[in-house]
Amino acid sequence: MNETIATGLRLPSGLVALQDGRLALVEMDAGRRYLKLYDAGGVSREVCRIGGTPSGIAIDGDGCFWVAGGPEDSLVKLSPQGRVLQVIEGSADGPFLHPNALAFGPDGLLYMTDSGFRLADLLEGGHIQPDFFKAAYNGCVYQIDPAEGRVIRVLAAGLLLAGGIAFDADGLLYYSETLSGKIYRQIVGGRQEMFALSMTSPAVNTLRGPSGLAFDRSGMLYCAMYGLGEICLIDTDGKMAGHIRTNGARPGNIAFTIDGKHLLVSEQENGVVEKITAPRPGLPLHMPTIS
Repeated sequence: MNETIATGLRLPSGLVALQDGRLALVEMDAGRRYLKLYDAGGVSREVCRIGGTPSGIAIDGDGCFWVAGGPEDSLVKLSPQGRVLQVIEGSADGPFLHPNALAFGPDGLLYMTDSGFRLADLLEGGHIQPDFFKAAYNGCVYQIDPAEGRVIRVLAAGLLLAGGIAFDADGLLYYSETLSGKIYRQIVGGRQEMFALSMTSPAVNTLRGPSGLAFDRSGMLYCAMYGLGEICLIDTDGKMAGHIRTNGARPGNIAFTIDGKHLLVSEQENGVVEKITAPRPGLPLHMPTIS
């Protein structure tokens, strides 16, 4: 069994390690919608109630939090104390549908996946509709200028539930398409190519598939497999190189601790954060200062 460092959570989602070793995470549940901080001893502090359906989180070099899935399906910038500094609601093509995951790039810009559906269209009585696979998904990947607070361009569209997002050490952009099991990559702004296939068949009957992404320093990609209870490891050739079991069946997002020694996993079945010894040190995230 993996160690748990945070319990009693309700739909824990995005998480990120801070420079001082603390952990920041968001809860999606309608009764919570919090941004929380956890110290090394597991003691938590609620920074603020964000609203919306907070799903992804990133932190910049100023210590500000960027949260995907704020009120009215927005992207929100919060001060270290939780004060709203900026709200981005969409691109020139229209509003965001359901912002999901975030990653700063080596160019200092912010990158975000949008799942591609309205949450209200996917749920029925609080449960996922049985014909969810037939919904009209338009998952997107956005490039965003955090200083100007605007979308620069759409890097990918038409994805079947755009999930996690991450950069490798060479600056290539990776993102997961949850329902198909595909993981794509691109030189930013270049042609999209399929990097790996994490499932043998699409998620037609049960919501499952690749979600959160993170890299270690050797170039290994770690992918949280929602609904399948594992983290799959994918080598630099896009081949499956191993699996790490999670205690619960619904791992959503993953992040390395700031020292790179442990992998942190938000797991929604049990409402916890699992802590796993990393096979190799994690790749540090980009945390640019926003001018």
